[in-house]
Amino acid sequence: MAVVAEIAMIPVGTGSTSISRMLADSVKVLDKFGLEYDVTSTGTNVQGDMDTIMKAVREMDEVPFREGAERVVLMVRFDDRRDKSISLDYEEESLAEKM
Repeated sequence: MAVVAEIAMIPVGTGSTSISRMLADSVKVLDKFGLEYDVTSTGTNVQGDMDTIMKAVREMDEVPFREGAERVVLMVRFDDRRDKSISLDYEEESLAEKM
């Protein structure tokens, strides 16, 4: 069963206030794992099985280090629902129905 995760990453010690290149390169890892995702202004929402997402997160964490960051703050939040299938659009659709 699929889970939905939110991944937020903050590379630190990059020598620049711009971190978009490191974040873009990190998000490309999700393509490698074949995961469906949606980039937002504060993080990336991902849909897939938990094991695959965990492997992708581990690889994403390495990208900023390879590109010169000295520290990475990484936050991952999972929505693992067992009573019904969920997707990236699930919460939006559920909220829209109630408005």
